[in-house]
Amino acid sequence: MMSSIILKRSSSFLTSKRALTAALTSVETILHSHLAAAKSGPVIPRHDDIIKSRFSAGTREFHAISRPLDFKSSIAWQHAQSAVDDYVAYDDSSKDEGLDISKLDISQDIVAALARRGISKLFPIQKAVLEPAMQGRDMIGRARTGTGKTLAFGIPILDKIIKFNEKHGRGRNPLCLVLAPTRELAKQVEKEFHESAPSLDTICVYGGTPISHQMRALDYGVDAVVGTPGRVIDLIKRNALNLSEVQFVVLDEADQMLSVGFAEDVEVILERLPQNRQSMMFSATMPPWIRSLTNKYLKNPLTVDLVGDSDQKLADGISLYSIATSMYEKPSIIGQLITEHAKGGKCIVFTQTKRDADRLAHAMAKSYNCEPLHGDISQSQRERTLSAFRDGRFNILIATDVAARGLDVPNVDLIIHYELPNTSETFVHRTGRTGRAGKKGSAILIYTDQQARQVKSIERDVGCRFTQVTSFSFS
Repeated sequence: MMSSIILKRSSSFLTSKRALTAALTSVETILHSHLAAAKSGPVIPRHDDIIKSRFSAGTREFHAISRPLDFKSSIAWQHAQSAVDDYVAYDDSSKDEGLDISKLDISQDIVAALARRGISKLFPIQKAVLEPAMQGRDMIGRARTGTGKTLAFGIPILDKIIKFNEKHGRGRNPLCLVLAPTRELAKQVEKEFHESAPSLDTICVYGGTPISHQMRALDYGVDAVVGTPGRVIDLIKRNALNLSEVQFVVLDEADQMLSVGFAEDVEVILERLPQNRQSMMFSATMPPWIRSLTNKYLKNPLTVDLVGDSDQKLADGISLYSIATSMYEKPSIIGQLITEHAKGGKCIVFTQTKRDADRLAHAMAKSYNCEPLHGDISQSQRERTLSAFRDGRFNILIATDVAARGLDVPNVDLIIHYELPNTSETFVHRTGRTGRAGKKGSAILIYTDQQARQVKSIERDVGCRFTQVTSFSFS
């Protein structure tokens, strides 16, 4: 079933549409030739007429030459020999209310799609990414989780693809490739792309689903591919994914590629891309591997710092609380915390182990509508669970850290750390599931007296401060 992958189409009759376009073009060419022959004898078609008819047929793979996008270059881009990266720091104290999307010189299809989603302005922090991306600059950005950067880098890419397709026809091979470390993040990015430009064909590819379905979908023709490096490599090896026409590549949360073992795959993929492309990389941290990638694969990149000198690694708008209790009292207080502070909205409770997630979900199911989410649950069931959670069919998700990174669920009001995370970074990514894209949210950390030192360590590493509570009176 095609439901095992994420494949968005501008029409359910995409294949027929592409085939019909090609057929009509061929008929038109034949009729033109016969009419011309009847009047003046045999006609030898010109080379550019052949190319034009192939563009009209939507088979860009037959292009005689590769044409780069007509980017508006900045002065810094024109002086690529500069050895020092440009640097843009986002000023958090800026009084700029944002960037009006309708004033951007972008496709009205995108403007209308965003308007239907209630998006008319970009946050200043998104503007810092969008403007150099519109100019065609290579970019490396430091970004906190939940800042809405996907929309900021997505709008320029989608706009350029739409305009390219209008000029050259829709092709079979993708123009854009986005790599993400997890399937959850890949699905989030692809969803953002599809909802922002529904007329384009996008696909999300990742492991755990039948590769034959993804191969078949790619064969129909797509504009953008979003996926995990491992599955992208598999599709390349099977000659199902052709990267020869890619003009945009994005590495999202690049530092996590290294953490999950995708470093080698990422470099293999980058080596296969055309030299003439725009590359953007986003990473919360800058380990040596990231700097090596930047030097090797990006051209005079602009550094966009969305964090600045602040030690705060969480998005603004998240209120942090902590409550000390014993291991035995945890189950008895969790329900009251959710009732009083989620206020009927969505809540994610994080546990350390799969067994604890199942046990807690089973115990809470007697009084609350909740479901577990962890690595032992099949991919298809995980997708059904997340879909139901997003749609509001239940509002409490009991999850392990498998859901911490890349999970994008709108309007999560409360995060509860039922058990302390192993690292401060895990705390950041758990907590980052709320307060996304400028919205408000709360996070509660439950700990024992013996774990007080670990709580202080999180405060120091993350650059935050918990409001200590001894009752359920906080708001």
